[in-house]
Amino acid sequence: MEKEIFEVEQQHLTKIYNKLLDMKEHLEGEIANLDEKASDEKNDIRDNIRLDYADDETTMETLGEIEVWNRYIDTYNIESKSLGKRLQTVKKLLEAPYFAKITVQFDPSEEPEDYYIGRAAISENGYDQMVIDWRTPIAEVYYNQENGQTHYTVEDREIPVDLKLRRQFELEKNKLNAYFDTSVAIEDPMLLQSLSQAKSDKMTAITATIQKEQNEVIRYPEVPVLLVNGIAGSGKTSVLLQRIAYLFYQRRQTLRPDQVCLMTLNPVFREYIDNVLPDLGETNPITLTWKEFLETVHVPFVDSEFDHTDSSTLEMIHDKLPMLEPQLDDFYDIYQKENLVLSKKEVFSVIKQFSQFPFGVRLIQTVADELDNRAKNSLKIKDSNFSDDTSSSLARSDEKEENKLENDFGGALKNIRRCGFVNVTHIAQRLLNRPNISAAEWFFLKMELTGECDRNMRYVMVDEVQDYTKAQLMVLKKYFPNVRFMLLGDEFQAIRSDTVSFSQIKEMAKEDGKRFVELFLMTSYRSSPEITDLFASILPGEKKMMISSVRRPGEKTYVQSFADEKEYKDKLISLLKTYKEKEGLTALICRNQRNMDAVLNLLGEEAPTVISGYSALPKSGAFMLELTLAKGLEFDHVIIADADDNTYPDDELGHHCLYTAMSRATSHLNVLAKGNLSRAIKVNE
Repeated sequence: MEKEIFEVEQQHLTKIYNKLLDMKEHLEGEIANLDEKASDEKNDIRDNIRLDYADDETTMETLGEIEVWNRYIDTYNIESKSLGKRLQTVKKLLEAPYFAKITVQFDPSEEPEDYYIGRAAISENGYDQMVIDWRTPIAEVYYNQENGQTHYTVEDREIPVDLKLRRQFELEKNKLNAYFDTSVAIEDPMLLQSLSQAKSDKMTAITATIQKEQNEVIRYPEVPVLLVNGIAGSGKTSVLLQRIAYLFYQRRQTLRPDQVCLMTLNPVFREYIDNVLPDLGETNPITLTWKEFLETVHVPFVDSEFDHTDSSTLEMIHDKLPMLEPQLDDFYDIYQKENLVLSKKEVFSVIKQFSQFPFGVRLIQTVADELDNRAKNSLKIKDSNFSDDTSSSLARSDEKEENKLENDFGGALKNIRRCGFVNVTHIAQRLLNRPNISAAEWFFLKMELTGECDRNMRYVMVDEVQDYTKAQLMVLKKYFPNVRFMLLGDEFQAIRSDTVSFSQIKEMAKEDGKRFVELFLMTSYRSSPEITDLFASILPGEKKMMISSVRRPGEKTYVQSFADEKEYKDKLISLLKTYKEKEGLTALICRNQRNMDAVLNLLGEEAPTVISGYSALPKSGAFMLELTLAKGLEFDHVIIADADDNTYPDDELGHHCLYTAMSRATSHLNVLAKGNLSRAIKVNE
């Protein structure tokens, strides 16, 4: 029976694979024909277009002709890009056309139907689907992982079905290596095989092995604030990326990549995840660190790596600004290059004209409109082209006059419209009664003054949210007023003090009258049971009891303190050499830069490569990095080199940092200390 099933499934795979080969050949032919046609058009343009700028009329005709040709070329570019994207998807599918099959029965009187599930859909004739996309509604029954009576949802309507078969495939191009019929997660051979593979420098999609609790998060209905509270190794970031792919699929016609923003803690992590969505046929969204976000919104300075702004200060800015009286030095002169257009005295005189408005958005925007008109009048007088003879002035239309102003003096006008005449720093110093202003305070005040925000953005995803402050979240909430937030984190991985708590996040949503949903991920898919037990032992009792690992038993963890520096050094070198012979990545993690420098000096020439803030991970081998850069990453072999009582004290923050460092490991964990071992480590529990 098994042999017969294998042969039938192999025949089906061959059919699908050949279809993909035909699609690839067809698309390559279409692209070649389009390129040839576009090349002919470009040659035609070069040979026939007449560039004549003799006078205004012929210049307008020439520009119109160029515009027509540009539209032709743009049409070719759009079509070529679309074909190229489809070809890229087909090439990816040729690596493995699908990964699963479900057999469902909609009604007892009807025959069961088969559906093959892959990373993208494949159709026979543009209508009959040979493979369905993993994001289609019916694919949900595969991820629910329970045979028998179940359902899937289409536009809030439940469709009942009887799941007769849930089959997984191990494919390599057009070759079927194996298949598995499974019903529940713990029996999932593909998951266990995937988890046992060596880790690389890039995260991979978990599409074929999404588990039931993860699927709930990925397909959860939209809410204003969704908090995903997951333990280390529960797949939070993978789930986040799969949800982004799901949203793009669900809103294919209305959602663009530039309408999704992913906030991530460091550039190393961004490099680590940048292949996942393209492998699923999607474009990466805007991905920013906090520092990069501040640069994007033109904050003129950036604080240190971590913003310590107290949220109460932002609340005070909001409350006290309307009562503040404007002063002359709260404003700047307005220049067009080096030429003064309006002095700050003139700006202040306009401010005083509208003194009935409190200091805030209404006042500044009203003043900006008035300054825009004054600047245009001033610029017309100063510009000799606007003071020709009367007949010339009359001949020029209002529209042309406006366009000339915008072209010649756009810098000054843009500065006014962006409220660049407001001295935010001076106002902040007066309001807070101190000279030093944080980046969060500065930008929050600017938004309170000018109303600056991004109304285009629709989703903001914040990964490792436990390492942000409440003030930072307040800034994001104010700047993105129309978005739905998805926040992912683990409170026990908060490796800095004064960061936001999950109860505060819930309270913030409540204050805004927004619906808040918290979902939990409590299964570790990353670490072996031995490693999971060790890092779970650091957690409070009630949390510890909720954590489990689905991986097969592995090797024991190694925990040791050394009184002798030579023995400590020899052990570090021995471990690095041992893992050099093994497949996968080896990370030597230190809590901070000072400790890492000490280990580097101790190891000398034996020290591995150091990963800095903007480095990408190597594809294999050993390296050193600080704990802050290890956040969100996973490695086959981990050596914690500084697990002493001073580095990881027996307090809440020490526990969080140690839990975070240990939970980076998937297969081997070694915890070393020079001197006394941290009392946070409960070896015998």
